Amino acid sequence: MRRIIFLLLLDLLISGAVAVFFDADFIKWLTIFIAFSPICFVFAEPVAIYLARRKFAALNVKFNNSNALKLFADVNVVAMSYNRVLTCNEYYITDLVPEGLKQSELLTIAASAERDSQHIIGRTIYDAAVSRGLKLQKLSETEELQGRGVETIIKKIVVRVGTPGWIASQNVSVSINLRTKIDQLLVKGKTTLLVSTGRLARGIIALKDEINTDAKLFLLNLRQKKIESLLLTAQPKKMAYRIAKDFELDHIRTNLTPEGKAREIQIFRAKGKVIAAIGTDLQDLLALKTSDVSFLLTDGATELSEELRADFEIPTLESFLAVRELALKFGKILKINRAIAFLSWLVLVPPAFLSVLETSPIIFNPLMAAAGVAIFSAIILLNSSR
Repeated sequence: MRRIIFLLLLDLLISGAVAVFFDADFIKWLTIFIAFSPICFVFAEPVAIYLARRKFAALNVKFNNSNALKLFADVNVVAMSYNRVLTCNEYYITDLVPEGLKQSELLTIAASAERDSQHIIGRTIYDAAVSRGLKLQKLSETEELQGRGVETIIKKIVVRVGTPGWIASQNVSVSINLRTKIDQLLVKGKTTLLVSTGRLARGIIALKDEINTDAKLFLLNLRQKKIESLLLTAQPKKMAYRIAKDFELDHIRTNLTPEGKAREIQIFRAKGKVIAAIGTDLQDLLALKTSDVSFLLTDGATELSEELRADFEIPTLESFLAVRELALKFGKILKINRAIAFLSWLVLVPPAFLSVLETSPIIFNPLMAAAGVAIFSAIILLNSSR
């Protein structure tokens, strides 16, 4: 919009200056004004964006940022999380490893703490306890820490359910037996959570999420298009081997908090990379905001809000590639539209300027200038429709 206003003011300034210098009448001034008008530039971009938006709507893709569409054609790194992007978002509990209590007691403590959780893993634990008919305990002062876990108070005792690294950082004692078991579960590709009461780890809950077979095809397509893949996950480093075995990724970064994911994207951008980030929930919010182009995978999203607004909202990973193809085509069409708009000036402005001369070699009036602008505008519209 600012560019259009600038061009319009420039048009008024130049046409007015020429009219004053040559003492031209209103008709001649109007001829120059129409010939030098930014109408073709007005049509060059908005029409193409409007038609692209309609294409996205047909793909069930919500398009929120036209600048991102122009930038997307230059993306050379795609950053993504592991859970819900490379997996199917269908968690189930595989192991309950209590220490000093029964399995049902371990699950009861964890489900009580996760009662109000918005995270898919927390809800899975809660649903498992409810399905077994376990009686949950009352809690207070619950705090959910994105990418780490949940902390609450049950019967005046601090209860934590979260990643082993976070639990250990809270001065919680974790036995050698539990540490060994965590390593064994991670190697098998399972997500592990520690449950602690006070300063003592009371057991492990392991969950599994099936591999998304579409993600493998998605990563293959990225490689074929010479786009690097960057995995940003809160999973421990020991699970990186399993992830690398299941997927061919260019870069894997583990043990990341939401802030850590954003920091890794900043590091890649500092290297001159153009980053597109794919996220699913609030844990990915900082990464989405830090990237050049952001995508919210709504099919795997566990919490949608205005805070999670991204440049594009896509239903599947396949939609990401479809958006890229449209972005590449949009970029080419936009360049051609701008070239046509400049060509309109080259064709219409010289005869308009010559028409102000007293001994003008040509006849050029406002109607002819308007007809020329209309023809070039129609060409731009026709090109945009491609």
